[in-house]
Amino acid sequence: MASRHLWLAAAVAAIGTLWSFSAASAAPAASSFDSLLAGAAMKPDLLERAVLERNPTLAAAAAAVDEAKARADAAGSLMSPMLDGMVAPRALGNEDVVAPGYQIGLSQTLPLFGKRGAERSAAKAEARAAGEDLRSARLDLVREARTLYYSYFLAARGLEVNRELGDLLQRFRSIAVEKYAAGTAGQQDALQADVELAMLDHESVVLARDRRIARAKLNAMLHRGPAEELPEPLDSIPDAMEGEELAVGPDVSAMRPDVRRAVAERDARAAELSLAEKQRVPDLNLVARYDAMWAEHEMRPTVGAELSLPFLFGRVGASEREARAGLERREQERLATVDRARLEIEEALARVQETRHEIHVIESRVLPATERALASIRTAYESNRTDFNALLNAERDLARARLDGQRARVAYRLALADYERAVARDAGPVAEDPR
Repeated sequence: MASRHLWLAAAVAAIGTLWSFSAASAAPAASSFDSLLAGAAMKPDLLERAVLERNPTLAAAAAAVDEAKARADAAGSLMSPMLDGMVAPRALGNEDVVAPGYQIGLSQTLPLFGKRGAERSAAKAEARAAGEDLRSARLDLVREARTLYYSYFLAARGLEVNRELGDLLQRFRSIAVEKYAAGTAGQQDALQADVELAMLDHESVVLARDRRIARAKLNAMLHRGPAEELPEPLDSIPDAMEGEELAVGPDVSAMRPDVRRAVAERDARAAELSLAEKQRVPDLNLVARYDAMWAEHEMRPTVGAELSLPFLFGRVGASEREARAGLERREQERLATVDRARLEIEEALARVQETRHEIHVIESRVLPATERALASIRTAYESNRTDFNALLNAERDLARARLDGQRARVAYRLALADYERAVARDAGPVAEDPR
């Protein structure tokens, strides 16, 4: 009996485990947007993924790619056949005198010597260009999301520093009041502390405004109402990674969407030039007709062919010159785009390296020095060896150094975002090349 109960309990447990596993597997995976809102703090990577999931601009660019691909699929196809008919009106209603007179014809135009292929190549190149526009929109959204995140972060950290300085100033004011009560300092020290606290309050209002604007812009990117709540940013920014490998060299620009778009536009113009040159070749039109107006039945069905006569060579030549000039323009624009891309990569790399050095200087030298200076001047003020202005200046220097340290870290992350945009990192899949 005990053995039977054990087997029953094991069976129930197994069924429960399988049920929970199937329910967990059937449940839809949480989106990046849901994870972003559920987190205690906003993570930059989750924000970027949520923006890519929800932003209408990217969805519109993706729809433009589908539109261009559909046009490319239709390009180069044969035109629909033409059905025509004719009737002899006076023969209608006189069947006892004459048979009804009518004609029915069917025709199909067949472009010759690669015209359809050139048209299809031009359309596919335009579809590739639209695909690169999608990659470019993705990169721009990621960079904008990073920029807004760090603006949001900087406003939050500025409010935090202001609160710390406000507490410090309150302690300074208490010391000044004690010295005034003891007759060792004037009333102006406490009054100056009140002025500094008022200025800190105003700066907090400005920072709160900046935080509100950054939150509204982030909500707009996430396709939400501007006043909806968002998690607070992280408390700190990761240190600059000295060991990061940043790609350099002229070949880095080859994967940029603007460079690849310029190549696709050049290829489209080359296909249009080929099509323009083929306009000197006639088009073939196959015709089948049934003419009931013939008395002889053998003469009623007819088949034949028509050829276009492109004798207007001036018009064809002008089209060729236009297409050739368009190809040359696109090629020069491609070269200019490559030069501009290489310059942007070099400038972005220089900013990344410069901001790394700025972080090192502020955090290893400036910030420790201002902290030591403030501690020394505070001790000197308490022992009546310096005045309150020196203490306030030291406090301002410390506040400036702390904010500069946060700004330097933000500047580094923004420079890194510009660099990753310049080299088209995480741009998404490359548009297919039909060649």
